[in-house]
Amino acid sequence: MNLKLTRHFQDMIQHRGIELDDVKRALSSSDETVDAHDGALKVTKQIGDKKIEVIYCRETFKDRKDEYLIITAYYL
Repeated sequence: MNLKLTRHFQDMIQHRGIELDDVKRALSSSDETVDAHDGALKVTKQIGDKKIEVIYCRETFKDRKDEYLIITAYYL
């Protein structure tokens, strides 16, 4: 799985304590997937006692299965 990270996500990853393994788990086996905005998708995944939401886009990578542009992620 190849993740492309937006500047926003890179800036927030430490501040929010986001673990990239949790992002990958959410993308590979989400509990829920819904449309977000402007073609982006939002996935939610319960991981232990935490729930993570990841907003990402695949429009740019339609020809590449395992590439995701991560816009943001946060624990609920």
